[in-house]
Amino acid sequence: MQKTENRPLRLMLTALACAAVFFAVTMPFRHMFRVMEVTEVRPASAFNPVFGLLFGFAGVLGCAVGNLAADAFSGYSPLLCVLGFLVQLIYGALPMLIWRAYGLERRLNTASSVTRYTLVMLLNAIITALLLGVAMALTGIGGVFTLTTLMIFLNNFVFCMILGIPILLADTRRRLFAAGKRFSLNEKLVFLFLTLALLSAVLIGFIAYSSLYHTISDNLDLWNRVYIAISVDLLIFFALIIGFLHYAEHHLTIPLERLEHMTHDYVDTRNERLETLSAMEECRRIAAVGGEVGALAEAFLYMSRDMESYIQNLTIMTAEKERISAELDVAQHIQASLLPRVFPAFPDRYEFDLHASMVPAREIGGDFYDFYLLDHEHLVLVMADVSGKGIPAALFMMITKTLLKGAVQEGLSPKAALEKVNRQLCENNEADMFVTVWLGILNISTGQMVCANAGHEHPVLGHQNDDFELVRERHGFVVGGMEGTSYSEYTLHLQAGDTLFLYTDGVPEATRDDGALYGIERMLATLNQAKQLNCRALLDEIHSDTSRFTEDAPQFDDITMLCLKINPLWTADAIRLSPEIQSIEKARDYVDGRLPNAGVPERVMAHLHIVMDEVISNIVLHGMAREISLSCQAGDQEVTLQFVDDGIAFDPMSKEEPYTALPLADRSPGGLGILMIRKLVDTVHYQRDGGHNFLTITKRWQ
Repeated sequence: MQKTENRPLRLMLTALACAAVFFAVTMPFRHMFRVMEVTEVRPASAFNPVFGLLFGFAGVLGCAVGNLAADAFSGYSPLLCVLGFLVQLIYGALPMLIWRAYGLERRLNTASSVTRYTLVMLLNAIITALLLGVAMALTGIGGVFTLTTLMIFLNNFVFCMILGIPILLADTRRRLFAAGKRFSLNEKLVFLFLTLALLSAVLIGFIAYSSLYHTISDNLDLWNRVYIAISVDLLIFFALIIGFLHYAEHHLTIPLERLEHMTHDYVDTRNERLETLSAMEECRRIAAVGGEVGALAEAFLYMSRDMESYIQNLTIMTAEKERISAELDVAQHIQASLLPRVFPAFPDRYEFDLHASMVPAREIGGDFYDFYLLDHEHLVLVMADVSGKGIPAALFMMITKTLLKGAVQEGLSPKAALEKVNRQLCENNEADMFVTVWLGILNISTGQMVCANAGHEHPVLGHQNDDFELVRERHGFVVGGMEGTSYSEYTLHLQAGDTLFLYTDGVPEATRDDGALYGIERMLATLNQAKQLNCRALLDEIHSDTSRFTEDAPQFDDITMLCLKINPLWTADAIRLSPEIQSIEKARDYVDGRLPNAGVPERVMAHLHIVMDEVISNIVLHGMAREISLSCQAGDQEVTLQFVDDGIAFDPMSKEEPYTALPLADRSPGGLGILMIRKLVDTVHYQRDGGHNFLTITKRWQ
């Protein structure tokens, strides 16, 4: 309802806008390019019919009003102004009425639409020139058939072509853009040739004007000759264009567009049998055109028949592939479930931090890691990589992992375990598969790790205050590759703060699209930058750096890593105590045995005994600990004791000292033991890490 009420206002605004444009373009040319008293070069002559096609009667009326205003402003007689107004109405309305009578689109997108526009504008220019000739005869300023009438005819026709056509093309482009569409192939061809024709006409007009300007003094004769040159060029060029476009539309562009629509319909409706048959019938009609497009349609018919057969086969193959893919997913889950994935792996062990990860490639691979405690003192680490991919590699990996664990749990050394597993895998190994293995057994108390390497990547070791470096030990042959292979062992000495990094070849061989490898050097550099991080964060940093390096390149191999870090707050010579009061005597004996040659004064030893009694009593009675560890180190005139327990978090340094000036009955209970510790030692430091309390006490003497 609101749109209907606003329609008169919109029409009036459109008419006023058209009038303003017409007047603004007409007046400068009337002053600068006047040919006779009532005639000038008028580019605005293109606006009447074109605005009529674009905006309807509002555009026609606006141009007529603009012309009336220009005539009145120029001092024309009232009769001539009125007659000019009527003629301009007819001039703008005639093409609009013809277009509407035949239900035509205002688009120049085919040879027939270009022909129609050219003929209508030619006829309209003739009628308008004759009507203006009659108007000039009635006002006594001219005749009907004169050079002035000829110029009016030529002016109207020329500018309807060289100015009106670009306006219509611009409007077409605007409407297509608003609808989210684009020019079709035929429209692009029409646009190209019309542009060439108009540029040719402008060039011919410029050449004609330049060559005649100095030889012809009569402006009317000059412009008639210029317009005739332009008109002849336009008619010849348009005749050639229309002929070519007519041929192209029947043999090239329109058949190609039909073929394009047909292929889209075929794709969109390929599951609907009736629509598919209709598309094929359309394709046969296009093939009947002949020529290259007909051959293309024939090829599409042949392709569609093959496509139908291919789709049937593909449906069968897809169902089979989905079945295999589902089985592979199950296999991947089974493979992943065999690897330890719960972290922290040993929450009750504060001596070390351990984390491992495997980022699988697209296919099932044979990488695996393993770790487990043989007993309270020995930790086993395994890193391995099976040759090949897919289900065979996954099966071989599971067999190898099981055999290795069984051999180690029998009590065999890394060397003997690898030799036994090698014999077992070489039996009936018809697939000729093999596996690279790094195996190490760590004595947690001493920090010594006995290792053996069967063709695997060199491990990386970083000491607490040094950079990471490769441990370049001698490799043995791969496991499962040859019967009777012997392996050698070597020993690593891990101290507090040391970090061991194990990996498969998927890390250094991570590859970019240009073929560049991640490499050992970059891996070591990243490890050194992240050496202060815990194991999980360190592995995350390596994985992030490989991802940054490879960018969007596909991952072709599993990236498997394991990191072991000896807790920097733990010493290998620590003593373990059970959470009971009787452990105080064991702690005294341990400290006395550690300090026989340190020159510790008896007074200092007595203070240390008091401190140990108080700390262990508090842990046993209030800490709810399951295990206590005590380490002792002697330095230059100082002794450091470190107590580690897995009890509840408690920072003795955060507790306020009791106010001893008060009478005993008025004091709050507790706090005297901690006060005594503070008075007897020089420094007390507390830290909570990994679910454990670390209390470090230092006593000095002179």
